[in-house]
Amino acid sequence: MSASVPSIPPPAAEGVHMDRSGRGVRVAIVDSGVDPHHPWLDGARVSHFGVERQGEGFAIKPVEPGDQSGHGTACAGIIHRMAPEADLVSVRAFGPDGKCSRDGLLAALRFCVRERFGVVNLSLGIDFPRGAPLRPNDYKSIVELYEVADAAHTAHVVLVASGPNAASYRTYPGKFKSLIGVGRGAFTDPEALKSEITLDYEILAPGNDVLGPALPVGERHWTGTSFAAPHVSAHVARVRAARPNLSVDAVKTALHEIAAAWEKMTSEKSGGTADHVAL
Repeated sequence: MSASVPSIPPPAAEGVHMDRSGRGVRVAIVDSGVDPHHPWLDGARVSHFGVERQGEGFAIKPVEPGDQSGHGTACAGIIHRMAPEADLVSVRAFGPDGKCSRDGLLAALRFCVRERFGVVNLSLGIDFPRGAPLRPNDYKSIVELYEVADAAHTAHVVLVASGPNAASYRTYPGKFKSLIGVGRGAFTDPEALKSEITLDYEILAPGNDVLGPALPVGERHWTGTSFAAPHVSAHVARVRAARPNLSVDAVKTALHEIAAAWEKMTSEKSGGTADHVAL
């Protein structure tokens, strides 16, 4: 195992109160599951739930720990490194075949809203080609996702969702403005955030060659908005640890203030602007 990625000390944004431990904040990770025995998760408190078919629908039930793909464990490891005292809740939405049904995803999100988790990390989404017409079932899925995202916003549950990895796609629910959509940048500092409000996301975080855990006990470099999102989720956990009653919009404002402080600090250190590549 190598050491944690060196980073510039986290910037202190004026007026933003944070507890960088993430203490007491419940962070749900809707993904492939989490392997709590990975060294990156040493000391982490992780509970485990799974989406299971029940009759014609889906139910969320406690399950044994496990992650067949390593995707969820990678996201959990990134969050734990940045907010080590947050309580992680794995909500396994992917089946043994590595796929997640749209109805299963909706069931997982409704569970997260009911449980009033402080942060919900969604390193997944439904991709639609921009030039292709939507089918009736696609419209139905988008409307249902929009309704759940709106319910989360009303309940002060912060959803953090990855945006598209290619400009030719639009990704839901990351596109919704009631949550925090995340794009990826080529930052070397894991603390980096950059405001970039677009139709698909509103903030950039490290998502290119990100060091993270790999099953069974190793680590590797990951690329994609899936791995940018947990960086933002960790920042949200820090903010909510200090101010748990903030609204979703107030949390967004705090993130953009942190991003401005980080960019100012790095610009002053380099004598220019912070480099990034957004995709």
